Amino acid sequence: MLNKVMFFLPTLGGGGAERTVIQLANHFAEQGLNIHLGVCDLNGVKAKLLPEVSPKIELVNFDCGRVINSVTPLKLRLQAEQYDCLVATQTHTNIIAAIAKKLAGVKTRLIFREVSTPSKNMKLQGIAKFVLKTLVNWTYPMAQQVVCVSKGVEQDFREYYNYKKHNLSTIYNPVLDDAYFEKLNAPVEHRFFNGNNQVILAVGRLTEAKNFGFLIRSFKALHDQHPETRLIILGEGELRAEFEALIQQLDLNDAVDLPGFDSNPYAYFKYASLFVLSSNWEGLPGVLIQALASKVKVVSTNCPSGPLEILDHAKFGLLVECNDQAGMTNAMQQAIFTDYVDYSEAAFQSHIQQFHKQTVLKQYLKMMESAS
Repeated sequence: MLNKVMFFLPTLGGGGAERTVIQLANHFAEQGLNIHLGVCDLNGVKAKLLPEVSPKIELVNFDCGRVINSVTPLKLRLQAEQYDCLVATQTHTNIIAAIAKKLAGVKTRLIFREVSTPSKNMKLQGIAKFVLKTLVNWTYPMAQQVVCVSKGVEQDFREYYNYKKHNLSTIYNPVLDDAYFEKLNAPVEHRFFNGNNQVILAVGRLTEAKNFGFLIRSFKALHDQHPETRLIILGEGELRAEFEALIQQLDLNDAVDLPGFDSNPYAYFKYASLFVLSSNWEGLPGVLIQALASKVKVVSTNCPSGPLEILDHAKFGLLVECNDQAGMTNAMQQAIFTDYVDYSEAAFQSHIQQFHKQTVLKQYLKMMESAS
């Protein structure tokens, strides 16, 4: 009988991985399960998503900074609470969860979540890479299931780590629910939304992975041909200054805006002519699923992993190879000004259902019950 479950995260910062865990935890708490949410660091921006956590959840703030410092407090917590199941997210967190469980000597079952493509996301070389692979192949077999957020992540994980154990599976993130469709209707004011512009929207942290420099350069070529086009990039991150300099260098100050983080980026979809995902790599880009579900036109890089599955091999949107600047410019122009993809409503609804919250939650509940 499944009763007490801990979800374990490094922080509650503004990323998609954290938001997905909060969604899962909130739902199961509402269903009456005793849910604890263990977090290593809630200082400053690392608590950005704290208001989204249900009051029915017991928040466990280990307040230990780095995840590696949580081994002992997590071990003690596992011994004290005797959880039926521990669901951890992200590779370093998963490794620490396995070590803490082994040291605790408890029967708590483990489920690990892999949310990004390791061959692209992991920047380690030499001895550090060897150590990580060794740790993964030691700790991950301790888990009852390792859930990858896309089939691409699952395949890449197995190849990157040379992983042999058959405890990998794919469950998509619970990206779509009633609350999401309500958020779509919220009003948004922005100077670009004036009825005269063709507005392109992008959403994500201002990091290397999202490759917004490539998008800005591709947009420049489009804007030169179509001066009525505008670009909004919603998000915050360490590359803000670099992107601001690029916008100024390309003389795009009046055509590109970086408004920062918005807790409801989805409300922008209904005002946009096009949504673009320009990433170098992903796990399963939830915002691409949400854009698709909102019926805004979409263009995405065919990055590892997720877009190929989400758009079903370009059946439901346009795919461009990573860093193909001319290809991205042409795809944006095609989507806005010429012929976009055509599909039936029945095919669309059947495809999008696999990303709905109820579909995904049933899969997780079945997995947690079988692990307890």
